[in-house]
Amino acid sequence: MATVSIRYLVDDVDSAIAFYCHRLGFHEQMHPAPAFAMLTRGDLRLLLSAAGGEGPGGGSQAMPDGRTPEPGGWNRFTLEVDDLETTVRELRQEGVRFRNDIVTGVGGKQVLVEDPSGNLVELFEPMRAEARLDAANDHPPDTTFRVRPIGWVESTLIDAVDAPNQGEQGAPDAWLALNPDVHEGARDLSVGSDIIVLTWLHQSRRDELTTQPGDDPTGPERGVFSTRSPARPNPVGIHRVSVIAIEGNRLRVGPIEAIDGTPLLDIKPLIRADTAWAPRTT
Repeated sequence: MATVSIRYLVDDVDSAIAFYCHRLGFHEQMHPAPAFAMLTRGDLRLLLSAAGGEGPGGGSQAMPDGRTPEPGGWNRFTLEVDDLETTVRELRQEGVRFRNDIVTGVGGKQVLVEDPSGNLVELFEPMRAEARLDAANDHPPDTTFRVRPIGWVESTLIDAVDAPNQGEQGAPDAWLALNPDVHEGARDLSVGSDIIVLTWLHQSRRDELTTQPGDDPTGPERGVFSTRSPARPNPVGIHRVSVIAIEGNRLRVGPIEAIDGTPLLDIKPLIRADTAWAPRTT
């Protein structure tokens, strides 16, 4: 659950969502209006408000003296990374703008990256143990792993409430849009291939440990690890699909119940011995 909330004014909320979610590992919590969105990353909640005071949101409304909040400036929040040089190199390859080169300070290495509206984010690699974020905890830090999405789902399914529990229950075909830097990994896939797609179900709750399978309120309650409920501590989706078409770095697959914008974690071939397994997200 997020414990720190920061608001940024942006020129275009949709562009900002794409930048923070696809480049910096944020997850969309809600986007109820074109002029506002809420993103999360660990303990940080980022509120995005469109500049200009348009729409129902209050974060960008004009001040009593007539001044209007605008993007930019030098204040920023800091994201800790494990390998700053590798992170910067990957982001530069994707066309992300930087305001400076990596510099070394008394606690670690840092660099300033700009979002599409010119707002700053500082990427920081600590070089002293006491400079790490987990150094302030009185208890041992949890073991975490960095997972970078390899792309995202482009689907006609927009809202999770409209998605069936399993692909064969009426889910549509959809495109898997791969990031350019991983396109080579899909070179040997062909039309007709059966594959396993792993996704990050970014709109699912992560604080549920019990559920009633199949959305049956009269059914017995079960622990989530004995179900395929998307609500679980780590909401990884597993989808068995067939490749229908290939266009550049996009794979048409189906049926798949993941909604539009769902991050892709991995693609694996189906091993025929696993046919009876038939993995599905429910």
